[in-house]
Amino acid sequence: MRRLTKAWGLLVIVGLLAALAAACGGGGEPQAEGSPTPPPTGQDAALAPCQALEELETYRFTSRLRVEAEKWAVPAEGQPTPVGTPATQVFDYVVEASYQAPDRIQALTGVPGGELPVINIGDERWYELGGGWTREPRLPPVAYQPITICRAIFPDLDLSQAEPQQEAMDEVKTLHYHFDDVHSEEAIARIPAIGAGELSEALKRFQVDVWLAEKDGWPVRVELRSTGELSDGREASLELSTELQDVNDKSIKVEPPSSS
Repeated sequence: MRRLTKAWGLLVIVGLLAALAAACGGGGEPQAEGSPTPPPTGQDAALAPCQALEELETYRFTSRLRVEAEKWAVPAEGQPTPVGTPATQVFDYVVEASYQAPDRIQALTGVPGGELPVINIGDERWYELGGGWTREPRLPPVAYQPITICRAIFPDLDLSQAEPQQEAMDEVKTLHYHFDDVHSEEAIARIPAIGAGELSEALKRFQVDVWLAEKDGWPVRVELRSTGELSDGREASLELSTELQDVNDKSIKVEPPSSS
């Protein structure tokens, strides 16, 4: 009984953290790619890196979300509410995962000290606690998958307006694009684990860095940062990143847990 209580406690924590900034939704499964077409323009051109990402067979990735927001200190009993002395509330969420096309992910996901091993295969969901795996269909998909972040930010980027720099990342030759001020009304809302809400309303301008594989154009790393003011005047900031490694490594296999 204690094991079950602890397991659901972790799931409840994940759900509650989603209300702050994110913790449990996200993802989105790769979609089928059509036949080769002439060079894309407009929205198709903006999403070309995401289409290249969808064509990868396997990879490992690490995604991280960090949100900081001012939180007014609670005054001591009998003392007036302090003015101008906000504390900082920090939310840090990390996903370390292996991906196998089209819809298999095995991940360690959560906040420091509250990580939860999970497996997603299609609509099937498992989590591991205390040495055993449990099937749980209500468990949300792994959050902050690279394809989700790609689809969230690339519609608002114009790569033709940035001069890329050649850089090597983990032996992959990349083109590094930097954007100082990207205005987006929808970037945060496009990420299901964050979604529409106070945070997405506050954060509309971003600094963005993307590293695209020089050969095939898929995003090796994406970083976005933003600061804004919440409706009650508190300042909030967000940093979100995702990075791929071991692309098309044939040793990456994601299988259902043997105990399922």
